[in-house]
Amino acid sequence: MISQSESVVFEVVDGKAVLVDPTGAELITLNPVATLIWEALATPTDADSIADRLLSEFEDVTRDQLHADVVEFLGELESLGVVKRS
Repeated sequence: MISQSESVVFEVVDGKAVLVDPTGAELITLNPVATLIWEALATPTDADSIADRLLSEFEDVTRDQLHADVVEFLGELESLGVVKRS
């Protein structure tokens, strides 16, 4: 399971999440799709659940491709230290 780190401060502005990394040194602006994924991480979840949740919103993408994109993005968030695994 993966979720937002409690040490990350964020706000959604005009449909885009703006995150402050745990050290307070970096601002990270997410695009609208990434913001949907970020919002899904408010409670512990996994890539499968996120992909299933988003599939109905993106009719022009296969579930496999959506899942792969979610997994890749979660890895990026993890490397930035803004999410935690449990």
